[in-house]
Amino acid sequence: MASNSSFFSLIASPGTDAWRKPPSVDVLNVPFRAEAPAFPLISFQRASVSFAGQWKERYDQGGLLLNLTHPTLKGKWLKTGVEFYNNRSYISTVSTDAYSDWSIYPTDAKPGDKLTVEAVRESDENGKSLWVYWVKLDESGKVVERLPLREVNWIFAQEDGWQLHVGAYAARPEKKTNDLLEVKFWNLQVEKK
Repeated sequence: MASNSSFFSLIASPGTDAWRKPPSVDVLNVPFRAEAPAFPLISFQRASVSFAGQWKERYDQGGLLLNLTHPTLKGKWLKTGVEFYNNRSYISTVSTDAYSDWSIYPTDAKPGDKLTVEAVRESDENGKSLWVYWVKLDESGKVVERLPLREVNWIFAQEDGWQLHVGAYAARPEKKTNDLLEVKFWNLQVEKK
């Protein structure tokens, strides 16, 4: 497992996002940091990261990004972390295949609170999928609870030829501000088989 327990930050400028919506929005211009080069999607097992940000603008966000690329097909991605919406923080997951979709889960986290998310390859009698979890930690860093947020089935449907780049990201989609968004990250982990 590749791991980086050291602290690092990403700075997002206004107008940064990872979002694809018809008829004409197709943007993936977020600051991104990975600890390893892209690798075959078929090798992916698990990834997680802890992070905190001073969320204040609508759609401010940061967390974990899985960016899938293929030499002949349009790219896809999954991002999960915090998204600031209606003046509060939500745990958010966006899955982008042909277009993006979005789900949010309420949290009482305040700007600056540290949160952890995880994406895991799992299988059951119906096949394989990617599960996204909000991981609640105690003060010592021990896992107290893993809340399942989303099952994404398309990611592993066709793995041949797909490469995966896993890392941390930050975004400030709001364009009507000059302020930058800093998101702090700890313990980015990526597990491959």
